[in-house]
Amino acid sequence: MAYSFQPLAFLLFAVIVGVTLAISFWAARRVKTSSHYYVAGGGVKWLMNGIAFAGDYLSAASFLGIAGLIAFSGFDGFMYSIGFLAGWIVALLLVAEPLRRMGKYTFADALVSTFKSKRVRLAAAVSTLVVSIFYLIPQIVGAGSIVQPLLGLQYEVGVVIVGALVILIVATAGMVSTTYVQFIKGFLLLLAALGLTIGVLVVAGKDPISFITSILDSNVLLPGGGTVTGDVFLSPGLKYKNPTDFASLALGLILGTAALPHVLIRYYTVPTPADARKSTVVAIAAIGVFYVLTLFLGLGANYFHTYDPTNQNLSAPLLAEFIGGELFFAFISSIAFATILGTVAGLIMAAAGAIAHDIYTEYLGNERSDAATLRMSKLTAVGVGILAIVLGIVARGQNVAFLVGLAFAIAASANLPALLCTIFWKGAKERGIVAGIWTGLASSILLILISPTVMGASAIFPLENPGIVSIPLSLAVTVALSVTGERQAQKTA
Repeated sequence: MAYSFQPLAFLLFAVIVGVTLAISFWAARRVKTSSHYYVAGGGVKWLMNGIAFAGDYLSAASFLGIAGLIAFSGFDGFMYSIGFLAGWIVALLLVAEPLRRMGKYTFADALVSTFKSKRVRLAAAVSTLVVSIFYLIPQIVGAGSIVQPLLGLQYEVGVVIVGALVILIVATAGMVSTTYVQFIKGFLLLLAALGLTIGVLVVAGKDPISFITSILDSNVLLPGGGTVTGDVFLSPGLKYKNPTDFASLALGLILGTAALPHVLIRYYTVPTPADARKSTVVAIAAIGVFYVLTLFLGLGANYFHTYDPTNQNLSAPLLAEFIGGELFFAFISSIAFATILGTVAGLIMAAAGAIAHDIYTEYLGNERSDAATLRMSKLTAVGVGILAIVLGIVARGQNVAFLVGLAFAIAASANLPALLCTIFWKGAKERGIVAGIWTGLASSILLILISPTVMGASAIFPLENPGIVSIPLSLAVTVALSVTGERQAQKTA
């Protein structure tokens, strides 16, 4: 499908980018120390942090990928919305307040507050870096996809544009500007999803219940060809034929949220543990509303046949163009681009913290002045941004929600067992935590590499998502080596 330059879309795009950069340059004047750069000085109000949580979490996967998955795969696509939202319950009940008490800047800081170990810090830092990069790839893919119809530019050009902009945002002001960008785009994204949902219902001439009922009672045209009945389209099994694969995806999505490094560092931006809990409640409310609306975005794209069969990620923007013409298309696409900017900024912050703070400063012992550490952090952010551009170009054409699902599984496998054992189990030992992180990281990536996702029909591992194997395996290794380590210590004593 060919796309041409649209002046109105470009104008809105330029306005959003201009406002974002203005915020960054304004916020840069407030960044004086590493604390300001990594966690905005720990002074963000809980309400603002809650909306920023939503702005950070509601990524290209949520706005572009899930709408496309629902349009193409029905209920199996909506499973991503359910899993992404359910994960916040885990974060609220198990992680929010304890993490704020334990940490300083990064996920590794939280673990090291208990174990005082360089081995733990290195394992946690590498895990943070790997998860952040896996999560970065779909965001950059989404950016390239949205710039094609928005500006009429080639995919690769779009990837370079978003990469350069985010590098500029993060390298100038860090978490201060990132928080403001995420707060603003969180509101805009909710507004966009609500406006598009209302448009779908108005044009269809139906209320929410009758709209879904009409799809259940009709034959649904699949973008890839063929038709199915509505009840089949809105039942499990259209994309994930294997129930075990479906369960593995659900496990990874639900447990992954509480282990994502760019989500975890937002808990350090508020003053108190109570503020961490309250900001999580606000995030759940905002994110919950949004994910209910994604059902109507995806079903609307299928109902009106407003999708590009070659690119699932454009389902929501093309639906907006059908509903409200060029103006609405420009508004929705520009907000989608701002969404990507905010999420990528948070991910690069997490990756930069892992390299500059955890590895360079703490693990390697390069204790230098705060100004030197700050400079190293900004240089690291530039390097991670360039890497994200390269990987985004390589991963062209992949559904962004599907790619994010893999990142969630890696995070849940490598980070969550270590984090929960550190918080809730006094018997956890250093070697168990270290081995659990490396096991979760290695097993989840290995299973992805030998899965149908990479190897297709010749796959060795039959499931597309590794969570159902790699998460329990990481937990088992963490517990087993902690217990045996304790016994050996008792024998030695």
